[in-house]
Amino acid sequence: MEGIFTRKAIGINGKWPIPFVEATIGDTLIIYATNKLSEPTSLHSYGLFQNGTNHYDGAAMVTECGIPPNDTFTYWIPLQQAGTYWIHSHSKSQTADGLRTSPIIKDPNEAYHYDDEFVIPMEDWFREPAEVLIKRLNSPDPHIRFKPFVPYGIIGGECANRRRIKFVPRKTYRLRLLNIGASFEFHFSMDGHELRIIEVDGVMVKEKPTHGITLGTGQRASVLVTALDSTAYNYNFHADMFTDLPQMPRYNPLNFTGTVEYSAEARTKRQRGAIWMSAHDLDLEPLDGELALEPNRFISLDAYSGAFDGQTFHHSFNNVAYVAPQVPTLLSALTTGEMANLPATYGRQTNTHVLGRMEVVQVLVRNHDYYSHAFHLHGHVFQVIEMGSIRTDERSMKEALDTPVKRDTVIVRGGQYAVLRFRADNPGVWPFHCHIDFHVMLGLQMTSIEAPEMIQKTLGGRSPDRYKENCVAQGIRANGDSTGGLGGRLARPSCARARTRTRDQFGSYDPPNGWQLISYVLGGSKDDAGTLTSAHV
Repeated sequence: MEGIFTRKAIGINGKWPIPFVEATIGDTLIIYATNKLSEPTSLHSYGLFQNGTNHYDGAAMVTECGIPPNDTFTYWIPLQQAGTYWIHSHSKSQTADGLRTSPIIKDPNEAYHYDDEFVIPMEDWFREPAEVLIKRLNSPDPHIRFKPFVPYGIIGGECANRRRIKFVPRKTYRLRLLNIGASFEFHFSMDGHELRIIEVDGVMVKEKPTHGITLGTGQRASVLVTALDSTAYNYNFHADMFTDLPQMPRYNPLNFTGTVEYSAEARTKRQRGAIWMSAHDLDLEPLDGELALEPNRFISLDAYSGAFDGQTFHHSFNNVAYVAPQVPTLLSALTTGEMANLPATYGRQTNTHVLGRMEVVQVLVRNHDYYSHAFHLHGHVFQVIEMGSIRTDERSMKEALDTPVKRDTVIVRGGQYAVLRFRADNPGVWPFHCHIDFHVMLGLQMTSIEAPEMIQKTLGGRSPDRYKENCVAQGIRANGDSTGGLGGRLARPSCARARTRTRDQFGSYDPPNGWQLISYVLGGSKDDAGTLTSAHV
């Protein structure tokens, strides 16, 4: 039967879909994660700042080594924010195989009144496991690499076409909309009803009426909907799934239609086509009224994709395709002393930027690809200041209001740019990457090291024993630079007479003498081996 197939999925406690978590701001979220997979895993709480708990951010080989098979790790996360978030694996492409759910954090002092709410997690679901799709994308044969792979649209684990939302006349509902898929965007609209946006990515905004809303991978939004007066009709809602990949014209959009039910006996009042008009990020304003920040640090990121050495397809920032280091970046920051302030400590192919405490960082990200990227920053929300065409003129540029919207994920269309600003007020290691699973897997990621000296002072003694034991169990070093050299065993030139010190894995580290420093910087690390020949073709 069309639409029915079996495939591997990753569940929790024998269940899939994974039930969503509901908590209240001020609670502590405790996740006892036992890994029964045949490979390491990790859990990232998407959108939560993890202020003071960077070691629980869950980004494998960035903030932790991952949980080994048949082992357990406990995440302790104080909930300092209210809003709509989600949890997913940050190891390989396990998110695309189903390891994802939605934590909803309530605020007893809600800014808006509503009678009830619905959580609507929208997901793309592929026939084949992610590892099969990744192999296809890595193929040197473009006919295999660009062959369309078409997902199904599901909401909360069931076919989107079967989903029903029950309304009572004149009541107001909060719909928490999430795109927790791997690749495709969703456009949500509802026949016969007006949507009023009140939240994006955990940030409350001034109420904004709209006909529809577009969510890239990772993005979330809350809308208020007031039910109609009559139960004479039911209505359709639309969760239309789409991509701008040119090789998939027949599949754009993939239309999925659920039901807004007023009465089980009522017939559905149909509307011709979904309304695709959507509110723009730059038309939204946060409720806190924060003005645009004044930047004092500037970073430019150019996103490219193409065939690199051996005709392997990669994505890159500034022609550097991300390669995970041999020591998790946070552990390098904790254990390399003053060397933690040097980007070279983390390996060139982690594309690392070291940020000063409380700097206001402006990121100009330009998308040179012909398709969209959904860029996500861990540990922060950023102000969206400006968007437009890379070949800018006044007609193609749009600027924010005096109080710019803040979110943690932004869609940048092909040939477009975005200007983002955030304050470096959260010492830690924070990735910035495209949240389309297959793009980040192929290299579209960079790393921010925020206030290394504060990381060492505030985080060094907070991590549990199991944190470094997970590394040891997998044969991964838990200290030193990106190759495990500095802070551990370092091959020294014969003329160097520095005394070798043995320290605990989380002990302090004295930087080497001048000769060793020059040798390291000029000689590079194992991660640098292919960098010079990996330029964008």
